[in-house]
Amino acid sequence: MKETDKLLAQTLVNNEVKIDMGHFRGETALVRKVMADDRTLEVEIAHSSGKLAFIDYTMVSEIQERTQFAKTEQSLGPIANHLIKDTL
Repeated sequence: MKETDKLLAQTLVNNEVKIDMGHFRGETALVRKVMADDRTLEVEIAHSSGKLAFIDYTMVSEIQERTQFAKTEQSLGPIANHLIKDTL
């Protein structure tokens, strides 16, 4: 197993993913943990009242935030922004 595969699987923990293949294709799920083989994810299916499934990390895709409603940079107001810029 490549180290990059292990890191990819670990980055999905506590994130929502969309299942691309298998019995739950099209469902949204929350990744609870990565199993000992560093490939299999334990996921909780979103609209199935807590149903758990074990899915290979290659069968899911990370849900991306829509760019239309993307979070904007936080503004602390003109005075605070000015002070922050001066200290950087």
